[in-house]
Amino acid sequence: MRKLALIVPCGSKYGKNQYLKSFLEQNDVVSNFYGAWETPNLSLLTIAGMIPDSFEVTFIDEDHGQTINFDAGYDIVALTGMTQQIHRAYEICDNFRKRGVYVVLGGIHATIMPEEAMLHAHTVIVGEGEATWPAFLQDYLSNRPEPLYVSKGNTIFSDSPVPRYDLIDKRLYKSYSVQTTRGCPRTCSYCTLPIMYGNTYRHKTPQQVIYEVKMIQEVDKNPFVFFADDNMFIAKQKSKELVSEIGKLQITWGTQTDISVAEDEELLKALYAAGCHWLFIGFENVSETGLSFLDSRQWKAKQLKKYESSIEKIHKYGLNIWGSFMFGGDHDTTSVFSDTLDFTLRNGLYSGSFTILTPLPGTELFQEMNRQGRIIDYDWSRYTFWDVVYQPKNMSPQELAEGVAWVYNKFYSAENVRERTRKIKERIRKAICQ
Repeated sequence: MRKLALIVPCGSKYGKNQYLKSFLEQNDVVSNFYGAWETPNLSLLTIAGMIPDSFEVTFIDEDHGQTINFDAGYDIVALTGMTQQIHRAYEICDNFRKRGVYVVLGGIHATIMPEEAMLHAHTVIVGEGEATWPAFLQDYLSNRPEPLYVSKGNTIFSDSPVPRYDLIDKRLYKSYSVQTTRGCPRTCSYCTLPIMYGNTYRHKTPQQVIYEVKMIQEVDKNPFVFFADDNMFIAKQKSKELVSEIGKLQITWGTQTDISVAEDEELLKALYAAGCHWLFIGFENVSETGLSFLDSRQWKAKQLKKYESSIEKIHKYGLNIWGSFMFGGDHDTTSVFSDTLDFTLRNGLYSGSFTILTPLPGTELFQEMNRQGRIIDYDWSRYTFWDVVYQPKNMSPQELAEGVAWVYNKFYSAENVRERTRKIKERIRKAICQ
């Protein structure tokens, strides 16, 4: 029986920002909170669902502390990696290649920079693995694997296999991920997801989603499920049908969406009733000019005037919001830090993710900043969203690095955590009484 290892390389989770690191060393609230949302790598588990029984499959999550045995005698090693993980992925590839192991590399960075990835792997997978992995495996078994496999067009998402949740060590995770949709029609200049999945919005069937959750329950009877869609509720009617089915499972869950979810109060009511208690929403900025810079079509900029009323609607139904914000756009000054903090506290957000605008390779933002000569660091391990890798326009790199750490320190202070907790409990009581 051939042996195949699926490996998640270790990444730089919180970056190399010295100011943020100093805060994290003194305050474990952020790492504990983020740890509760970390899930096993869904891409590799999905690939595992297409591997025939003639292979002995091992899933190794170095990013969550598992170690790699380079002398285990694997026939194939397959890795994925985001940009901030890619240097470690290359090290692993090179190490296995020296031992005569066949190495396959896919994921978002390899999709964007396949020529670079091909320097380290025998085969590079570009795009969605459902379309390319079976072809590679067939060619490998026929002793004629190609160096490059490119996914053409969008895969039929309803044909995606059930991820192999049974391969994981459940002791490493506090939550599990399921993907119900792919693709996003929004046009944010900093986002790599349209490169990977395209702008066409695609769905799994409700039956598929329910079956996948039940497979998670085979591993963990009482899981917290994070639906890892980029934007789960764009198609509102389909969303309501799915939410109704999820509610029958009696699980607690959260997901990612945009602020437009507040436009449908019937959906909001259904979400809480179905066990959804957390929504991750990318607000990105609290000024119109800041939002306009991030999206040429200015979709989020047009939503800004409704941000606060929309938050109030979402909260009214007992749903907590994990808000995401990004600092360092070309219209941001140092006032963006206090303005954003005031916004989060005034609106009682459950939690906050505060990041530094990062021009990831392949994005419109990277291309423009590279053309302007503003990229100051090409070390991919620093493309973490907490490190400054470009020259901001209205502040220094140091001011930007210090600013994001300052917001974290204030938002997660003991005083503000207590106040947010009080507001959350009050919202939950009101939701239960409705």
